Amino acid sequence: MSVDETVDRNRRNRGVVRAAVTNVIKSVEAELAKEVPDIEVLQDKLNILVKRDTDLQTLDETINGQIKLLEFEKEVEHELEYSDSIIRCKGKIRRFIDKHRCSNVDAAVITRQVNNTKLPRIVLDKFGGDIGKFHEFWPSFEAAVHDNPSLTRVEKFNYLRSLLICDAARAISGLTLTNENYDKAVEVLKDRFGQKQTVISAYMNTLLSLQPVRRTNDTLELRNLYDEINNSIRSLQSLGIDIDSYGNLLYPILDRCIPVELMLLFNSDQVVKGVKEPVVSDLINFLKGEMEARERSFSERTELIPIARSNYPLFKKTQTSSFKRRFSHGSIKCIDRKILRFLS
Repeated sequence: MSVDETVDRNRRNRGVVRAAVTNVIKSVEAELAKEVPDIEVLQDKLNILVKRDTDLQTLDETINGQIKLLEFEKEVEHELEYSDSIIRCKGKIRRFIDKHRCSNVDAAVITRQVNNTKLPRIVLDKFGGDIGKFHEFWPSFEAAVHDNPSLTRVEKFNYLRSLLICDAARAISGLTLTNENYDKAVEVLKDRFGQKQTVISAYMNTLLSLQPVRRTNDTLELRNLYDEINNSIRSLQSLGIDIDSYGNLLYPILDRCIPVELMLLFNSDQVVKGVKEPVVSDLINFLKGEMEARERSFSERTELIPIARSNYPLFKKTQTSSFKRRFSHGSIKCIDRKILRFLS
């Protein structure tokens, strides 16, 4: 291919890029002319302009190195025209975005001043890939960031990446920071950690791994057991699961964890009431009542008995030492002689 043919091919390529730039600039002007311009659309246009500007600069440098000196001045003149148009358009977009953000901040400040209320700063918890915690993480992030109209998708993506660690961070590690990739990142996280059946399985595994409590008077372990059961049950209910419909599966799990004496009391109560098939919700309510009754009884006993069992060894040691100090070895011998005289 001759030099002239190469130059002609590069010029044709540049013409296509210049036409695309012109279309983008026109679409930006049309968007800015709207009553409420879309910031995300403008941000996308800005990213496209930056990319096209780089492409044009590369083509311009290539063509300038191939053309004759007489054509060079005319080429540069046209190149500067397109470059200036791109710079002006990018400036308009950035100024509008900056102005919009400032107005949002001012509006928020005014609102707080009018209401005379200082709102606390919300700190979002990080998410590391625990499937059971995704349904807690995502609603918080969605309310604070995802549904925030004042943030671009790139900014939302930045916030999202800063809150992900471990497996969750690795799941989207290959996605670069762009508007389009934010949507992909959200989709990846929901597919991997937010599928309903996967979350249900995670909570069921949590229930299966519960450690049984053997003693009915171990109030601390009963409280921990109840809290773990209740948290998993509430999470399943928030997913639309009817706990009692899973009774055939859940009842044996809970039966294995709850002390035998409590299960005997519960079943006796159900027999008295004429219930042939107890439901899970009744068992949980029964466990709650028995646990609270034991906690209350233990609390009242602690108030009446000043010396706790755990302190008894220390008390015994202290009293023994005091006894030894009060009665010396000589005093004990004297007591022994008096006893012998009395016996004789």
